[in-house]
Amino acid sequence: MENQTVILISAAVVGFYMAWSIGANDVANAMGTVVGAKTLTVRQAIVVAGIMDCLGAILVGSHVSATIQKGVIDPCLFADNPQELMYGMFAVLSGAATLVTISTSFGMPVSTTHAIVGSMMGFGLVSVGPENVNWGMMIIIASSWLISPLFGAVVSFIVFTIIRLSIFSARNPFEAAKKVGPAFVGVVFFVLSLMIIYKGLKPLRLDFSLGSALLISSGISSAACVTAFFLMRKVQKKGGRYSSVENLVRPMHVLSASTEAFAHGANDVANAIGPLMAIITICQSGCVDSETTPKVWVLMLGGMGIMLGVFTFGYRVMDTLGKKITEMAPSRGFSAEFGCATTVLLASRLGLPVSTTHIAVGNVVGVGLARGMRALNFGILWTIFKAWLITVPASAVLSILIFLLLKELFL
Repeated sequence: MENQTVILISAAVVGFYMAWSIGANDVANAMGTVVGAKTLTVRQAIVVAGIMDCLGAILVGSHVSATIQKGVIDPCLFADNPQELMYGMFAVLSGAATLVTISTSFGMPVSTTHAIVGSMMGFGLVSVGPENVNWGMMIIIASSWLISPLFGAVVSFIVFTIIRLSIFSARNPFEAAKKVGPAFVGVVFFVLSLMIIYKGLKPLRLDFSLGSALLISSGISSAACVTAFFLMRKVQKKGGRYSSVENLVRPMHVLSASTEAFAHGANDVANAIGPLMAIITICQSGCVDSETTPKVWVLMLGGMGIMLGVFTFGYRVMDTLGKKITEMAPSRGFSAEFGCATTVLLASRLGLPVSTTHIAVGNVVGVGLARGMRALNFGILWTIFKAWLITVPASAVLSILIFLLLKELFL
């Protein structure tokens, strides 16, 4: 194929740009509550999110990329014209990244998953026709966008309710927190370890059975629980009846937010590397392969792109999730982040390209509901919902326009 090197470099650049836009917009999903609760400063949150996002993308990111790469449009439809698919993937990445970048500049927390799937749909409509778009997969993906935030909201509601009843309603909330806290730390480590170990280390050629993964995760969880127990015993009470508890919860809030950042990288890197892998495969082999496994260097490219997006532009959307939906505190933030991380990691292992933005908002709403309806700002929630509605059609239109331009120039 002519100019193979130029095409590969161009593909890497546009894939990196998509990953950058993901990091820029979606850092708020993981770190919004941390900044809102003043557990970390904006700069500290950006550093933590960047590192954990990158690790999640590299270690667990391969599972969802297959759904993005071949779930909406069957690549085999382009077997006789692979170049059309290649330039189509250029259009998909460019269209989605452009929309996300514009949204981020206005501080709008949009779904990068919505953007990439909408772009895929737009390309499919003009290339192979609406009858060849996998509407069944679109329905499954769309249903996950509805179900996942509801599930996350329920999880965070339950977690915060348990915290409220077991700690804040106790006679001595601070001592109660020191007793219950290690158990929460153990659960967080168990969920994170299980999702990484159970077939999550595919890029490293490590594949544990479910039984082995459960055993190892239980060991890690137990060690974390015991460590947290001894560390919390040494903590002295600082502040009043409830503020002392919030100070104690801050490290747990950072831990849960870090887990959510890892989960975000694991799920959303597929939005960049799925189409990128299609381009690389066609460029190198000259044919379409629907079973391509992401290469380690491609996962690293996506992870580094997300990390750079977090570092350079990630502060724009944080305030919305951290401060404007409901009043945030470390205990509420921990509940929201834990519920979000659990939902996203589970979806990643199932190969569902769920929207981390939707899940994050759902979890923040769940925490707010635990305090009553008046704790929620429905005005900002309506604004966010309208932004979600625009994302799919807008990204589809951008993808169509860019593809038609590329087709006119190169095909």
